[in-house]
Amino acid sequence: MEEAGEGINCFHRIEDILEVVKDEISLSKDKRSLPPVVLLLIDIDNLERINRWYGRSTGNEVLETASKILMSMIGPRDLLTRFGGDEFLILMRDATLKEAKEKARQILSAIKTHEFASHKIRISVSIGIAHYFSFAFSTDEFIGCVVEALTLAQKEAGTFKVFMEEEEWNEE
Repeated sequence: MEEAGEGINCFHRIEDILEVVKDEISLSKDKRSLPPVVLLLIDIDNLERINRWYGRSTGNEVLETASKILMSMIGPRDLLTRFGGDEFLILMRDATLKEAKEKARQILSAIKTHEFASHKIRISVSIGIAHYFSFAFSTDEFIGCVVEALTLAQKEAGTFKVFMEEEEWNEE
């Protein structure tokens, strides 16, 4: 039996994306500014059910089609990789949080309205968003922020959550 996601073009290795994040953080420290980078972590909701009900080959079709949709939606400086079994990571460079939220809305809509696989399955995704800000000091902490945002989004499924929205951490 085929491994889930076998044959999917991941476009970039996760290590390459992490290296870009590290470089952006380093460059921003030299400039004494925050790097204009945002991470979107996208999880296909309930992929395990699709694998159980329709088989792994259908699950693989869903993963491959989702990856193609995501690839068609990223900008020329953005990077996309497979992050986990049913997760994809997008690094948006030279992006604001507002632009990342709009991209998340577009992704949610594109995935929700697409009919996947020969069974014409409708799926949803959950998206975590993290923008680099002063208390994510490292690449690992930045990844941790986007993972936590995704965890919050998965509780509602079919939505996105931002790690520490600005209004949540502004001191009054």
